[in-house]
Amino acid sequence: MANIKFSCIKKSNPSNLNIRFYHGRNIDCNAKSNILLNPNDWSNKMQKLKPNTDISVKNHINPLIENLKKEILMRFNIDYSKGDIINSKWLNNVVENLNKRPEGIEEYKIYFASFIENFAEESETRVNTRSGKIISPRTIQKYKTVKTVIEEFEKLKKNRLKITDIDLNFHRQFVSFLTTEKKYSKTVIEKNISTIKGFIKEAKEQKLETNIEVESKKFTFTRDEPIDTYLNVDEINLIFNLNLSDNEKLDNVRDLFIIGLWTGLRISDLSRLQHFLFNEDKIIVSETQKTGDTIEIPIHPQVKHILSKRNNQLPKIISSQKYNEYVKDVCALAGITKMILGNIKNPKTNRKEKSYYPKYKLISSHTARRSFATNHYGNIPDRTIMAITGHKSHAQFMKYIKTTQKEHIEQIAKYWDSQNEIKAPNPTLKSINI
Repeated sequence: MANIKFSCIKKSNPSNLNIRFYHGRNIDCNAKSNILLNPNDWSNKMQKLKPNTDISVKNHINPLIENLKKEILMRFNIDYSKGDIINSKWLNNVVENLNKRPEGIEEYKIYFASFIENFAEESETRVNTRSGKIISPRTIQKYKTVKTVIEEFEKLKKNRLKITDIDLNFHRQFVSFLTTEKKYSKTVIEKNISTIKGFIKEAKEQKLETNIEVESKKFTFTRDEPIDTYLNVDEINLIFNLNLSDNEKLDNVRDLFIIGLWTGLRISDLSRLQHFLFNEDKIIVSETQKTGDTIEIPIHPQVKHILSKRNNQLPKIISSQKYNEYVKDVCALAGITKMILGNIKNPKTNRKEKSYYPKYKLISSHTARRSFATNHYGNIPDRTIMAITGHKSHAQFMKYIKTTQKEHIEQIAKYWDSQNEIKAPNPTLKSINI
């Protein structure tokens, strides 16, 4: 059990009350409390001010001691469970951080990590005013992930960040921390910075004190140009025509993949296929998993063939992990082995590594959605594709379009070939006598 004891070591007046914090056999540390008092007023034996101490002194000192006790125990419960080192340095940091906090103000209104925690908790019942939907668990988890990274940064810097500490100096140090210590990619760093800016914007809207430097153009970060894989129509046909009659597992995954390739549905929506309404011409998807929208998708001939092959029964739904594993096997068998640039996570470092890989190794469930948008781009109106993919802005939608420059040129060439040839009139030359 954790214990806290106070003592006056020096006899000079005023004297800084000393703290001893100990737990079990391995934790026993000391620090100054920064609570100043007359040593004659303090009883080490009774662990409190003596009865004859002036009432005004008691009213001032006692709340300071109680607040410090609560803070030490609270921080111990959090930090000990995380495996932090509990020593005199840790105890001294707890005292210093508490003394920086203004009295009578809730912690989340002062400290950045506490603000994030409070915001995440409130978001569990908060409604997005644009969509009218409750904030998704995925978004809340993103908030908590950023809070964890902030706390790791605080631990390294040995300083608890206030909301007002989020400025350009923080930005510089935090980006360096994410790059050198966390070894995050530029894309992940950009997401962290963008989320932090969102927190500060929210704090400002709550009339809390913030630093204007967050609004600077320098308080940003440029992410890597994404290297995303997609399958063109010829490659999709290779997968569709692959004979997998001797492998029920891969045949099932191939059929799921083809449905995803020609509907643009996310893997989270494919797992709910049984709840969709199918008819001869279209699939009606009510409330997609991420956006909550209802969309209608025309049924592609390959999807119709799959339904017919299966007597109008849908492929068996499997976990996304197994799906991503098996779909690579399907693409390998289909001969999609061209070496292309991409990112694959190294299991030893848990970080993505950019290199050239056989294309099938870069295929995942999300390839289907990206391929759907890319293959239809330029053939049907963007707004129509966006209605199916659920993209709210054209900028978001364009991030999904991965047609190469060569393919753009080929599309333009085909378009010109399909047009009637325009005959230009022969020029008439006139002779001029000089």
